Amino acid sequence: MSLPQNNNKINSFNEFNIPAKFDNNTVSNVPSFTYLEAAKSIIDFKSLISDNISYRKAPNATFQPADIIDFMVDGSTLGYSRFSHFENLRQDAGYLKIKDFNVPSEKVCRDLLKALPEESRNELRKLNKDLLSLMAKNQAPREVILDFDDTVCTVFGNQEGSANGYNPRYKGRPSFKEKVAIISKTDELLNLTLEEGTHHSNHEFLKFLESCIETLPETWYLKRIRADRGFFDQKNFRYCEDNGIEYIIKAKMQNGVKKIIDYANENPDQYPWVKIDNTFSVTEIRIPLKSWDRERRFVLIKKSLPKCNKKGQMLFEEFTYEYQAIVTNVDYLTAEEVFNDYNQRCNIENKIDELKEGFAFDQNTQINHKCNELYLLIKMIAFNLNNWFKRTFLPENMHHHEITTLRRIFYRIAGNICGSGWYKHIRYAPNELLEKTIEHLRTALINFRKQVILN
Repeated sequence: MSLPQNNNKINSFNEFNIPAKFDNNTVSNVPSFTYLEAAKSIIDFKSLISDNISYRKAPNATFQPADIIDFMVDGSTLGYSRFSHFENLRQDAGYLKIKDFNVPSEKVCRDLLKALPEESRNELRKLNKDLLSLMAKNQAPREVILDFDDTVCTVFGNQEGSANGYNPRYKGRPSFKEKVAIISKTDELLNLTLEEGTHHSNHEFLKFLESCIETLPETWYLKRIRADRGFFDQKNFRYCEDNGIEYIIKAKMQNGVKKIIDYANENPDQYPWVKIDNTFSVTEIRIPLKSWDRERRFVLIKKSLPKCNKKGQMLFEEFTYEYQAIVTNVDYLTAEEVFNDYNQRCNIENKIDELKEGFAFDQNTQINHKCNELYLLIKMIAFNLNNWFKRTFLPENMHHHEITTLRRIFYRIAGNICGSGWYKHIRYAPNELLEKTIEHLRTALINFRKQVILN
């Protein structure tokens, strides 16, 4: 086969063989981070870290813990999930300019986690509490509903504190259990744990609940908790009842609960099923289980299933329904309203997915359990900081965006950071959405700064 000598595509090859130069010291992958850094400076975020972290490095050290933790929060927010990825952020000329060319290496970050004492875990939780309290100062008082759940995080390798527990995806592999508490609708993460994979969801739950209540700012009142069947325990119900906390918790389908459902079906006149839609019906009954010291309200849910199997054969009636139950102390909501309220708890599963995919909550890469938990707590602070920034400064139509979307449309849009001091500015390619976002953001930052000064 011979190639024609006059092929225009071949002759124009040099048009595509464009040489590259690597001498631009203003271009950045994260120029919009400038505005989050501005918000951090208004609340003096680095001093907030210093006030809570007691550990100090030698006076002549280039970086103190506050500098290093601040950098790790930045990295988690921008999507640099692994320590090795931090070096990419350190090579970003624009980011270096934002941070005044004062950025630690990934080795310094790992060494800090090893050096921090055990009490630093409580100090980071206190830092999270102070951050939420600072946010609450500029908000109206509010009631909150707290959702609880846990998730399995598989371990690939030998990591301290992991164990072979229930693992639906990687059966037989060691794992951690991470328990989280997230405020409904506004998505603040109050607390988390890093437990061995054999722990049940309800493991030391009341201790965890009390820590969450302690973390709430003074102007945030805990109205209700919601949780799945893993937290179905009379001790939890009694604690809420004794402390004036509402609860809506899915019941385990144990024999006692099944007998309650059978009893309701045997007495349809007394416990009529109210149809919600073509799939679900509800009824309610107030009764104690055998081991309980008092009766409680059960909302029973009946889900209609197909009348025929895959082969088209008719099924007996008892196989055409699926039952669930919810136990609650909320008396002023109808059974249907209790059912709908519990279903809103499902958003916590979306938040857990965001924590895993956006903040690498399931990537515990250190051998030492303390290091893994400390880094997880730093990611929690990054999550809350981003959530506050998003809901306080960005336009309302962006409040529901998860971090992966925010990185795509805001944080990780390339641009040039030009000038210095009063002449510093960012230059982007034409982008109407980003332009409107930053116009709104700049106004919000100015107004917030005035508000902080007045307070």
